[in-house]
Amino acid sequence: MRVLFLQPPMGAWVTWGKHRAINVSHAQMSACIREWEPNIEIKILDCRALELDDKEMVKAVLDISPDLIYMGDAYQMTGTVTVVPHYQRAAKLIKGQLPDVKICVGGFYIAANYNDVITRSPEFDFVISGETEITFSELCRELAKKDPDLSPIKGLLYRDNGSIKLNEYRPLIRNLDDLPMPAYDLFPMDKYIGYGGIQPYQEIFTARGCPFGCRFCIDWVINDPRGNRDWQRYRYKSASRVVDEMELLEKKYGLKYVNIWDLNFNPLRKRVKEFLDEMLRRKLQIKYGFLGNAHSFIRDRDLLKDLHKTGFVLGIFGLEVTDEEALKNLKKGITVEEVREVTARFREYGIMSTITWMVGFPDDDEAKIKGRFRILDEIDPDVQAVQMLLPVPGIPMYEELAPYMEERDLSKWDFHHPVVRTKYLTRKQLGELAEWANREFYSRKDRVRRVLNSTSLNHYPKAVFKSYLDNVDNYAKTSVKDDLIL
Repeated sequence: MRVLFLQPPMGAWVTWGKHRAINVSHAQMSACIREWEPNIEIKILDCRALELDDKEMVKAVLDISPDLIYMGDAYQMTGTVTVVPHYQRAAKLIKGQLPDVKICVGGFYIAANYNDVITRSPEFDFVISGETEITFSELCRELAKKDPDLSPIKGLLYRDNGSIKLNEYRPLIRNLDDLPMPAYDLFPMDKYIGYGGIQPYQEIFTARGCPFGCRFCIDWVINDPRGNRDWQRYRYKSASRVVDEMELLEKKYGLKYVNIWDLNFNPLRKRVKEFLDEMLRRKLQIKYGFLGNAHSFIRDRDLLKDLHKTGFVLGIFGLEVTDEEALKNLKKGITVEEVREVTARFREYGIMSTITWMVGFPDDDEAKIKGRFRILDEIDPDVQAVQMLLPVPGIPMYEELAPYMEERDLSKWDFHHPVVRTKYLTRKQLGELAEWANREFYSRKDRVRRVLNSTSLNHYPKAVFKSYLDNVDNYAKTSVKDDLIL
């Protein structure tokens, strides 16, 4: 049987510019199939990396002639919920030419909203709820048989004589070290570019889940809701395994920079310390960035200098709102002062600071949003990413946000288009305020000079800053003019 991992044509968040990243989920799953089901033939088609259009995609799929196609993302980094319409479009085009090919989807959003996805998408034959690796491997094994039995495969939805069947809940993978190294050798590694200026470029995931459980976080929907708060079950690869992967990327594929896109890399000091010791021992030259929690960065302030020594050049952390009571209500687990201190510490050691914050909460009005921006501007990170709140079904805040949801076209659920109104602002007003804040931040000439002329910041994070700077107008096209760019 021939299995195709397909990434259909699509872009990335407009603030990231020309960003053609590997689908980490596909790299991990193809490695699992190769190791666990060696009789399955694996094919890869990354239309985004190869810059193929829909017509070229269909021709390539016809040439490959797969028996089963998989599409799906591990986390939100491809562009949040907007991946789903891309998969739906690709499936419709392919089924028009290959009606007998089977199509399976899974991963972010799909993992938690599986019933809605399969009901609205007749071209999808299989949908995976929760984690994908074991479920998809078992699906491949069964479909390779003359008389497959899909009923025992946990975490699978499928069509059966006109009805939809949902199998038992799939428990989480306990030890992520049990997963094989992602199958990078199957992918066009020389084609990946980050932020329009980093090439070769790579993204990796070294952990799953987050113990903090912020109520607005859209990454709750990478898990099956039957798992009872699975998102907060933090699991991670060992330090030696993580550095093995980074060493492979540096020495075999020539990577000089990698983004670790765990949604929270540093909740455990023990893990950060083990990673630091392993990096110091191996003396890799690769630079890296990761997402973390401001409280944890403060806890590990004594490690920052050595982390920077090992290549840590960019740190991302969330602020979201600037009212202390609101931060507690959102279960963010930080304070504004902690964010301020992390920013200052990063600047001291030559680490680029990137702060994410949000607009679109039900009580947001113009004064609140402008006040939120003023505090952020005063904290003065190197990069800011203002994001629209998304009322994704499956997040803890969904019932609170649902009454304000007005835009139901998932192709606009990308953090840049206003999807909800607030009690006091229309979606148009919300988009205009977000656009104003984004333009205001990057119009500060002293900030631009400080970052681009810095002798302490590495040139890779400078490329990230330049991407945000160069795409101010594109952000406006999504937040105000309602253009589709992703």
